[in-house]
Amino acid sequence: MHPVCFKIGSFVVYWYGVFVATGIIVASLIFQSQARKKGYSDDVSGQIILFTIIAGIIGARLVHVLSYFHYYARNPVEIIMIRNGGLAIQGGILFGIFGLIFAAKRAKVNVLQTFDMVAMVVPVGQAIGRIGCLFHGCCYGKPTDKWFAIKFPFLDTPVHPTEIYYFFGDLLIFFILYLFSKDKHQDGEIAAWYFIFFGSLRYWVDYFRGDLIRGSLGFYPTQIYGIICFLIGALWIFRIFFGRQKII
Repeated sequence: MHPVCFKIGSFVVYWYGVFVATGIIVASLIFQSQARKKGYSDDVSGQIILFTIIAGIIGARLVHVLSYFHYYARNPVEIIMIRNGGLAIQGGILFGIFGLIFAAKRAKVNVLQTFDMVAMVVPVGQAIGRIGCLFHGCCYGKPTDKWFAIKFPFLDTPVHPTEIYYFFGDLLIFFILYLFSKDKHQDGEIAAWYFIFFGSLRYWVDYFRGDLIRGSLGFYPTQIYGIICFLIGALWIFRIFFGRQKII
């Protein structure tokens, strides 16, 4: 665990922020490459990237702050200190979708086709961002005596390397969706499969998380979020193949 990338006086840059930014850049470059193949101009794809990222970051930070409201109510300046960590993927995806739809409609391009391209590259950004979680020491797992366990200085026992589980899971999702995108598919299908795969990964990995509090239903709140994502994707797939094609 080495959270600090470098320090200049009192200004500190954390690895978490570095890897999140790197993930966004890599995902954006892949999206722009795919968008060119679909006939999107760089100006249009740039607008989609900009609106999606801004909305996603706002949503991710908002959900995180609301989740730890009592802390941020006492330390309001910390709300804008994103480089210190604290982004909730739930809010990032939800608000990012709003930003994507707004940008696609504004540019008068196919919303579902755009959604597919974004959904395909999002796992890359998520995977790289999870390396930042590992350096930062967040999203850690439950105690385990497995040979692949990792040890954080603030914990007494080795734990499941859940950040690494997320990393490889997200990369696998990306490669699967990339292969799907090369084959014939309906508009919106890639995005639907993303929700199914992401929801499944989130439900499974969060079972091994050690920093979460189990809810009254016996699930962690993030597992319920994973179930919701899975159901959204499954219903979307059903609608694509057995219902009307146009969703948005």
